[in-house]
Parts: sequence; structure tokens; C-alpha cells
Amino acid sequence: MQVKVRDTGDIVFEGQVDRITSFNEVGQFDIFPMHANFISIIKKKLGLYLKGKILKEIKFTQAVLKSKQDIVDIYLGIDELVVEG
Repeated sequence: MQVKVRDTGDIVFEGQVDRITSFNEVGQFDIFPMHANFISIIKKKLGLYLKGKILKEIKFTQAVLKSKQDIVDIYLGIDELVVEG
């Protein structure tokens, strides 16, 4: 799967993974290749894995994850954004 993790200013991670682990209001979940299209507010942390080994672990308060056709976009820092007007 192609993954791009962004915060409000930069790309935190971009690359190929074969598993993503995170948490939402239901609990811990994993995304593997060919996962159904999926969007969720996620919390706590994000684990990015390749060949059974963790590539990166990112801790945060809240983020948005969107998975569509093996392309996953994750937007960090949504709890810090303020939209006016």
C-alpha cells in the first residue's frame, strides 16, 4: 500500500507498507492491502509496517485516515487546527 502521512506543515512519512495499525472509537484495528475503502478519525498512535517489521510509529492525539484502493492518506494535527469564518 502507498501511504502518505501529513501534519499541518510537512509530510511526516511517505512510502510503501504492508500493514497499518491504529485506534479509533471501536478499538485497535489493522489495514492490509486490498482493504475495503475506509475513512476514520484515529487516535493515540499509528504503526506502519513492512515485512513484519515496524518502519515508523507516530504518536498523536487525533488524526484522519482515508484508505481507498491501496492508497492511504493520514492527516495529523486536526485537533490543533482552528477554522474561522
